[in-house]
Amino acid sequence: MSAAPAHVTFVVETPAATPAGAAIWISGDVPQLGGWDGAGLRLAALGGRRFGATLEVEAGTALAFKVTRGSWETVEKDARGGEIANREWVAAADDTVRVTVAAWRDQSESRTPRVPTRTGDIRSHPAFPSRFVRARDVLVFLPPGYDTDSTARYPVLYFHDGNNVFDAATSFLGIEWGVDETAGQLLRDGRVRPFIAVAVANTPDRVAEYTPAADRARGGGRAADYARFLVQELKPFIDAHYRAAPGPGTTGAVGSSLGGIVSLYLGLEHPEVFGLVGCLSPAARWAERDIVRRTAAGHGVHGRIWVDIGSLEGRDAEAREQALGDARALRDALLARGYREGVNLHYEEVAGAVHDERAWAARIDRVLVFLLGSPVTGTGAH
Repeated sequence: MSAAPAHVTFVVETPAATPAGAAIWISGDVPQLGGWDGAGLRLAALGGRRFGATLEVEAGTALAFKVTRGSWETVEKDARGGEIANREWVAAADDTVRVTVAAWRDQSESRTPRVPTRTGDIRSHPAFPSRFVRARDVLVFLPPGYDTDSTARYPVLYFHDGNNVFDAATSFLGIEWGVDETAGQLLRDGRVRPFIAVAVANTPDRVAEYTPAADRARGGGRAADYARFLVQELKPFIDAHYRAAPGPGTTGAVGSSLGGIVSLYLGLEHPEVFGLVGCLSPAARWAERDIVRRTAAGHGVHGRIWVDIGSLEGRDAEAREQALGDARALRDALLARGYREGVNLHYEEVAGAVHDERAWAARIDRVLVFLLGSPVTGTGAH
């Protein structure tokens, strides 16, 4: 029996500098709010600088959202032009959410476009086509020395939300993971094997593609199609055009939040392909802990898995404890399958870490070291 509906009315006060006739939107994490596509729910003018609209969701649905003028280039900012955290609300019953926007990105930042921050040898494959999902951009980071040893083959890590992986110019809210810079430093320090990093951009279908099961309130459930894209289309292309070491012991999937869920899903459903998994801050409550149940229902140990969660992920103490509990349940399911912490499973609760790109960037070096280990003799895997 489905939960009763809750009606959430958004009332937004916009700043005086808002352009006349501007459309105001709520963009958020549920399909009705666009799945973080920059638009979502369009608000109606209420008079003056106020706009509003009502959203119907199942009672108990947790919402994360921001106000925009239709894109991330026009997202709300704080009064000094700084980034703000996602706004959060739990739709327990009919209620009104009142929001005051202090400033807009395009009016508070320099009009100069963001400066690209890619480093190293990064190859671009724009609008990579698929029979299963939307076309998307794909970027490929190659390790130093790639062109000097034609016999070497390299491990490959596939990163979801690839917009955020290498470049602040394309990343969500201008914050990147810095995988290219981090990989360069780890390689110089001799802490990882040389590897190829494939950044797979997200699309407006992100929520659906990164979730194996549909959530009653938020939809989703098209991870199988996304997996077909990776396994049947993108990976064969990478293997054919780059010197990839193609086995599961040298192929991984890495992501955060819903991207963490789909990374683990790929490792569980396609262990013959993905033997390395980086599951950062998994949104494990999705579809009533579907990913925990899937993990517990499986058998055997395949490769290496990293799972972590920040101690401050959530809007309040209750939400933080819930996130920690979900991550611990996922860890326990992996241990029950036979994974061993410190051997083929790393589980970590990161003190003081929140749920955002900056926090993930701060620990991606440890993820890479765990998954790729110490370098082998020579430039790559022969």
